[in-house]
Amino acid sequence: MAGDPFRDQDNRDPFAEDPFRDSSINSALHNGNSARHLIDDDSDAVPLHSVRRSEDEGGFFSGMGRVGFGSAYSPIGAGADSKDDGSDQTSRNAYSGGNKIAGGDAGYLKQGGSYPTDSREAELRRREEALEARERELSAREAHVQSLASGVRPALNFPPLYPIMYHAIDIEVPIGDRRTVRTIFYLWLALEALLAFNCAACLVVMITGGKDLSNTGAMFGSSFVYLFTISAGSFFLWYRPVYNAYMKDSSMFFYLFFIFNGFHILFDAYMAVGVPSAGSAGMIIMLQSFSSGKTAAGVLCAISFSLWVLHFLASLFMYRKVRRHYSARGHTFAEAKQQAYAGFAQSGAGQAAVSTAAGAYMRSNTGNF
Repeated sequence: MAGDPFRDQDNRDPFAEDPFRDSSINSALHNGNSARHLIDDDSDAVPLHSVRRSEDEGGFFSGMGRVGFGSAYSPIGAGADSKDDGSDQTSRNAYSGGNKIAGGDAGYLKQGGSYPTDSREAELRRREEALEARERELSAREAHVQSLASGVRPALNFPPLYPIMYHAIDIEVPIGDRRTVRTIFYLWLALEALLAFNCAACLVVMITGGKDLSNTGAMFGSSFVYLFTISAGSFFLWYRPVYNAYMKDSSMFFYLFFIFNGFHILFDAYMAVGVPSAGSAGMIIMLQSFSSGKTAAGVLCAISFSLWVLHFLASLFMYRKVRRHYSARGHTFAEAKQQAYAGFAQSGAGQAAVSTAAGAYMRSNTGNF
């Protein structure tokens, strides 16, 4: 045909007119441009907690997760009372920038990601330091175990002035039990200081007592002997066993602690009472000193009495704590006996006894006596 087909009313050129003449389309495009302007503007940082609150309320960031932008612009808080149906979700997906958000919950959202706050960085540094400390402890324990396996014993370090044994709570005791063992060790050190103070109080009573108090010389002599006998006995009979019990998780050593630490608790009560001429500046000696007008001796005896009572209570508390740990670990008396028999058999005395018994049995069977 000679005519222009696009002049026909029904065959109009779809590109001849501006398709954006419609006000609704212009409005939607305007809103989209505004959204792009808001997102691309680096000068305005939106806190991430506002983003989450907006998600809950169905606002501008309701269609945007931590993996990217997936919604068109809508004012923050708008649509809080509206439901998110399928058509609304379709309209929100009109714009997608695909930007990643790499920050934590406390960061600030910007184009291309978010920046962690100082508190989060401090938390990360604290965790790194804790991990490094844990690695150092594990390395020290591993080196200690390897030295034991190779037959090389660590250098003796306790007591400091005359080392006769190796003592290292932070290396030999598991990390979860170190506080308990260290507390018991401090109780043992407190016992040594208390024995020294008790001896000094008994000395003052002997000097100032005169004829008003009887057997003060025997009392001071007993307290002086306690400085050595009770110190050594308490270390080897109940402190070292509980140290080995936690280090080796051994029922036998736990039972040794229960037996001898029980006697120690009774000793604390005995010293608090202050039986005359028994080496204790306790309650009875305190009352006698005050009744005789010996104020200085009475005050020292009162302090000694108070300290013995406090040590008694602290020792009883730790005894019950170790007992609860023992029960929670599932140890039994039969297991303790088995470990005692095995330990005796592996010792030099046990091996000598077994050899002697085996020799006697062989001679009895062969008739060679």
